[in-house]
Amino acid sequence: MFLAKLGVILSLCALGMLILPAIGQNPIALGAGLGGLAITNLVMFYGFYKDKTNAQKDKQRISEKTLILLSAMSLHCATYLVMHFTRHKTNKVSFQLKLLLAVSLQAVLSAIWFAKVYIY
Repeated sequence: MFLAKLGVILSLCALGMLILPAIGQNPIALGAGLGGLAITNLVMFYGFYKDKTNAQKDKQRISEKTLILLSAMSLHCATYLVMHFTRHKTNKVSFQLKLLLAVSLQAVLSAIWFAKVYIY
């Protein structure tokens, strides 16, 4: 549970660093970005849901790399909520560590980008 909470905090901080520069710049670009983010989060939800139903039916599973890639494309916004909503991958510590590594990488890259926009 600690890993999930840490992941949520990191992903929200990274998302804030990515969105803050766009808020005052161009409202159309901000709206398009948020719309794209909503679509990618829906695709990510479908991926986790499909993997869960395939696991229950003993069918072809979606790889963990694909699930983490889907999560990264959606900027990890709702990944932990989706995991708990679908009750999928919540007890698998190795997956949560991989996901936390991906979220941490996103947070570092977002901080670098944020610093370039505001400091340099």
